[in-house]
Amino acid sequence: MSLERRIDPDSASYHEVARLYRIARSLRPTAVDRWSGELYATSADTWGGLHPRSGALKLSEHRVLQYLTGSVSSTHPQQQAEALATVLHEATHGGMEIDAPTEPNAVRSEHSLGLIEGLAEVRAFADFEAFAERAGYPGLTLDTPQYPGAYAATRDLMAHVTGPACTRDDLLDAASRGPGVMHFDQFAHAVVANRLADVLPSSEADHRAARAALIEPMLHAHWPTLPKTSAETGQMVARDIRSALDAKIDELRRHYRLPGGDQPIPASERQPTSSAARQDTLDGLRFLASQPSPTGAITHRPQLGQGTSHATPTVNPHTRPGHSPLRD
Repeated sequence: MSLERRIDPDSASYHEVARLYRIARSLRPTAVDRWSGELYATSADTWGGLHPRSGALKLSEHRVLQYLTGSVSSTHPQQQAEALATVLHEATHGGMEIDAPTEPNAVRSEHSLGLIEGLAEVRAFADFEAFAERAGYPGLTLDTPQYPGAYAATRDLMAHVTGPACTRDDLLDAASRGPGVMHFDQFAHAVVANRLADVLPSSEADHRAARAALIEPMLHAHWPTLPKTSAETGQMVARDIRSALDAKIDELRRHYRLPGGDQPIPASERQPTSSAARQDTLDGLRFLASQPSPTGAITHRPQLGQGTSHATPTVNPHTRPGHSPLRD
């Protein structure tokens, strides 16, 4: 049985966590801070977590808190690096908006949970050296991700979609702000900016519809389970997504190059929005166990423009698995 104890706000341990948390947030500032200020030590077999409703932060007593001493450890540098990375990871969650109720491209399924965790891990690795230096723990290196499957899939997919028009750092900044349910849309934006800007019409409606089409091949069935899997599984998932995504990019390029490809679809021909998708709800980082149909992952899918002689690019959704426990 795991035990939790509240950390006294006047204690040295609390002050060190709060200091590190502020430094982590300063590296990629956001308008949101979901940490309530409550801090708990836990004996559970976990690294840490931010409660989705109360905003309380809990950190492992034996994996994290004992190594946050304010100076570099000569005997446990790797454990200390992992403890610092945990604070950086949780600060990413704390600074991120989660829901986007009015956004048609929001993905309110557990696919987003896997990508949220993967993004927090990628951010931890990207910012670790600057974070450790600024926090007074210079020279530490981070070698092992806490969630290797989610990290590998997110890192590899991020490398595939970014480029000169939307760089890896641009995408990290945007994703760190959230909302979490818009991560797939943010990745799709990077694809549009780097690989489709020369063929897409300039209207926001066309760009939103193109992003919706690009989201579908990214919704791999293993996203919800990736935080519990190996790096090899994450790399496999990324390979699957890259292949499906490239095919969709080619399809979109053909579509918009054809005559009339920038014309909107008549309302009578638009696909109906899944009613189950509209009922999907998000509670902080915890989703309801009930699952809508795979095609309902995007709440209100925008339609691509089409001419009179060719069809909208097809959707090839992945099968969605059942409910899985969340990291936070």
